[in-house]
Amino acid sequence: MKKKLNLDEFSNVEDLHPNGVHEAVVIHLDNRCPSLLNQLKTDPRNGEKLATADAEDLEMCGVEWLWPGRFALGKFGLIAGLPDMGKGQIAAFIAAAVTAAVELPCGEGKTTQGNVIWFNAEDGLQDTVIPRLVAAGADLKRIRFVNGTRVDGKDRTFNLVTDLPLLRGAIQEMGNVMLVIIDPVSAYLGVGKVDGRSVTDVRGVLTPLKDMAEELQVAVIGIAHFNKKDDVKSALLRVSDSLAYVAAARHVYAVLDDLDDKNSKLFVKAKNNLAKDTTALRYGMNIATVGRDKKLGVDISAPYIVWHGQHVEITANEAMQGAEGKTAKREAREFLLERLRGGPARSDDLIEEAKQEGITKRTLDRAKKELGIKSRREGGSDGAWFWELPSPKIATHHP
Repeated sequence: MKKKLNLDEFSNVEDLHPNGVHEAVVIHLDNRCPSLLNQLKTDPRNGEKLATADAEDLEMCGVEWLWPGRFALGKFGLIAGLPDMGKGQIAAFIAAAVTAAVELPCGEGKTTQGNVIWFNAEDGLQDTVIPRLVAAGADLKRIRFVNGTRVDGKDRTFNLVTDLPLLRGAIQEMGNVMLVIIDPVSAYLGVGKVDGRSVTDVRGVLTPLKDMAEELQVAVIGIAHFNKKDDVKSALLRVSDSLAYVAAARHVYAVLDDLDDKNSKLFVKAKNNLAKDTTALRYGMNIATVGRDKKLGVDISAPYIVWHGQHVEITANEAMQGAEGKTAKREAREFLLERLRGGPARSDDLIEEAKQEGITKRTLDRAKKELGIKSRREGGSDGAWFWELPSPKIATHHP
């Protein structure tokens, strides 16, 4: 319903907006108030304007690092990968480096020293996380866990959408907090309120978190799982179910299998906006006895990260593509061994059968070369080519 206003009651646009004037209201202006008409054209919403800053008034600053070249203070980072790859143990190592000056691998120095706030939604604190921290050498007196929130007398899970002011208060109350670990980030988005697959929803949650981290100069490292798109060979596209996670993060590290060492894994950069950092870290696992449960009468043990002494020159995508190539070549080797075990076979037939099995000619040729398979032609210059396995070597015994 249209409403006609008596303009004699108003002297400026500020008088109009507090009364809830919106697009559905028609304001009749006449020649008696040209200034009011002009204000409505130039200031359609009372008191609202862009927040701007002049570039020349802003002073440049450098990047302050938590882990030099890898995770910066005041920034949001991610560690992502499949289950059972050591993400939690790496988080425990970083917490130990921050709280107890444990040295970083490969001569990368030490982290900034301070306190840690840890969000944990998946592992048991007393039987899993704390033993891992002790095994990593952390100072437990400088680590505080977030178990939830109490709102209106009721306990519930911390929610990044609504409870960020509570985290800010906890950081300020504890003091000297250098690191916040959120494991996993997806557990704290708010059940039923945020769609973890929606770029808009996830960005809406992570942007205020980023802003708080920058304001308080605290590094925030989130743990994320790879999604189920195992046919995708880009590490960034495997992080959770939304690109908003990697878009918000300044640093993203993936934990991947090491193709050159079946007993090791790789901690490798997928994204780092603030440093070149093209080198990966190789790591394995060891077990330490960290205490004894007197009630059960058993020792308490926990795994911890053992870093190798040399950097590895590889990217996350190269490692993932290499894994795909290694699997394909293994399949090609098995195919050739199975087909040629009974004797020579026409190469054209082998190539066609391999194609039907999803094995490319290039991969087949690589497997052929590695197996030492021989090629020979039968029937003269116009004859068909055959492949056959090399003859087994006969051991020669000397007296």
